[in-house]
Parts: sequence; C-alpha cells; structure tokens
Amino acid sequence: MRQFAGLIWILCLLVLDFVDSQVVCNPSEYSIGDECCPMCSPGTWVYKHCTEFTSTSCAPCIGSTYIDRPNGLPACLSCTTCDPDFGLMDKQSCRPSSDTVCEPLEGFYCTEPTKDGCKAAQRHSSCKPGQYISQKGTPSTDTVCSDCTGETYSDGSFTSCHPHTQCDTLKLQQIKPGTHQSDSECGPETPLPTAVIIGAVVPLVLITAVGVVISVYAKLKGFPCMKWKRTATDDNL
Repeated sequence: MRQFAGLIWILCLLVLDFVDSQVVCNPSEYSIGDECCPMCSPGTWVYKHCTEFTSTSCAPCIGSTYIDRPNGLPACLSCTTCDPDFGLMDKQSCRPSSDTVCEPLEGFYCTEPTKDGCKAAQRHSSCKPGQYISQKGTPSTDTVCSDCTGETYSDGSFTSCHPHTQCDTLKLQQIKPGTHQSDSECGPETPLPTAVIIGAVVPLVLITAVGVVISVYAKLKGFPCMKWKRTATDDNL
C-alpha cells in the first residue's frame, strides 16, 4: 500500500508541475514562452514580442495583406483574389483589417458561399428549345427551366411558352406545323397552277369553237340532217 501511495504522490507532483508550467493568458493576450503579451489590433501584426519590461510592438499590414482580428501573429495574411475564371469579381476590396469579399459575375450564381461573400461561382444554366425560363437565375440560385406543353413553343429564351400562330386566322396557308421548339410557318395561299387552269379552259374553248364552226359550215353547205329537215317541212306544206 505504501508503494502505491508513493506512486500516487509522485504522479500528483508531476501533474502540478505540468499545470504550473502552462501560462494561462486572458482573452486579450497571447502566450509566448512564459509571458502573456498584449495582442495586436486588427490590421497590425506582431513586430516584436513583449518582455518583462516592454509591451508588444505591432506594425501595420501593407500591400495585399490583412489581419481581421486581434492577434499574436508574426505576419499578415495574403488577401484573397476574386478570380474571373471561377466566376468571381470584387464586391469589397481588401483592407488592412479585412479580407477581399467576392461576389458572382453577371450571369453567374454562387456555388460556395462564405460568411460575407462567395468562394466559387458557376454560369447560369441555359434552357433548351422546347423549354421556358420558369425562374430566372440570381447571384445565389441557378436558372429553373420547364417544358412547354400543348400547342405552345419556346426557343429556350422565353419566360413563358408562346401559343402557335394560327395561319388560317391570318388568311394564310400553313406551310409547316408548330412544335414545342418552333412556331408554325405560314405563307400566302397558293393559287391553282397555270397548267391546271390552261388544262381546264382550253378544252372548253376548243369545244365551243368546234361547235361554232360546225354550225356555220352546216348553214353554208348544208348537212343531210338540214336537208331532211327542209324536205320534211316542204312535204308538210
């Protein structure tokens, strides 16, 4: 038992020694060695740590660097670049005390939002022919497309499907029926072909002409039927 008691005593001493060696600083300080140094304010970094006799020396962030919180950092952080290749542009430029804030380019929406801005964006989807834009894309949401139904169509850029043109109401002839992707095609009503007209008129003209010729010839030369008609008339007399 004495051996166990001695072992426990030694462990307690080790724990107390470990706890004593850990410097506990207040929230406005950072630890360096055995010292608790005052933190530098946002926009500055630790140029020189404090000592027993001096306070922390801080220097401002310059160039494309920043620190956005009280810190004990030995250098400022590099500013974020809003890369157009990722569909981003600057919403707020980098400052010594705040990082760059990015937002989607026009026609893009954010796919990786952050607390204040966006980390990556993607181009809005394009609706296909036969679909209409039922909900326009925003900086935070993609475009929503819906299919046309019934006798309507859209080329993909409409915000609603349009009804097919009714050619007969325009006194036109339908050349091609409408689909969900395209409108009806109309054209002027096609007149009867000239050949058909000629084919119908010429025989009538010829028949009429032949009839006139026969009638005239009969009067001039006399046909048996005409003679028979005159003989019969004479007999009656």
